[in-house]
Amino acid sequence: MDIQKLINDYTDWLNREITFEKIGQYYEITTPFLDEANDYMQFYVKLEDDTISFSDDGYTINRLIMNGLQLKGEKKKELTRILKTFGVSLEGETIVSSANEKNFPQKKHMFIQALIRVDDLFSNIHTKTKSTFNEDVINFFSKKEIYYSDNVQFTGKSGFAHNYEFLFQRSKNQPERLCRLVNNPNKSNMENILFAWYDTKEERRNDSKLIVVLNDLNPIAKGVEEGFLNYDARVVKWSEKNKAEIVNTFLA
Repeated sequence: MDIQKLINDYTDWLNREITFEKIGQYYEITTPFLDEANDYMQFYVKLEDDTISFSDDGYTINRLIMNGLQLKGEKKKELTRILKTFGVSLEGETIVSSANEKNFPQKKHMFIQALIRVDDLFSNIHTKTKSTFNEDVINFFSKKEIYYSDNVQFTGKSGFAHNYEFLFQRSKNQPERLCRLVNNPNKSNMENILFAWYDTKEERRNDSKLIVVLNDLNPIAKGVEEGFLNYDARVVKWSEKNKAEIVNTFLA
């Protein structure tokens, strides 16, 4: 497989599929990524002097609140962590960021990633009233005495930065393993993660591996598991987390 061709094919697809429309002082940007409601994710860009402003117009948070999300306690802390990770902030219920002409591509990339991550971690919240998927995984690691670095970021060959929830260090028995959590296992999330992985992999050790943890309490879209396996990712279904072979995947 030609990794560079895979990366180029993905970025070419993004360039074809991202569209925009001028609405008043703003440009409405439509991405090819789907949210939990199967709507294309959109955000707004405003050009003003030397500043480029990004806003989701409150859609992401308001949709989750309408579906039962209560932004307090651990959920508020988790949201704050996600936003900080991607260098964006919250104004009321609106996710915002800003850029200049030079760093616009990277800032746009991080803003889209923030929207995807917020939507993914808090999707199907009516089935997750007490904790988030991320919290559940952390609690599991603590119980099993699995040690990791969390919230790590690497710059890929493309120059874009990519975030991973966990990094499991290389050891005598295991290679370096980067880990992504997928609360809403759909095709859009799969493609996004695989692009990030192959872009990152070019800059990591040859034996580095990707682990994806799928929350199979939520529906897994057709072809998602197979898609990850086809690109040599280690797929872990959350319902099978206590199996010895699964636990060993994370241990040093």
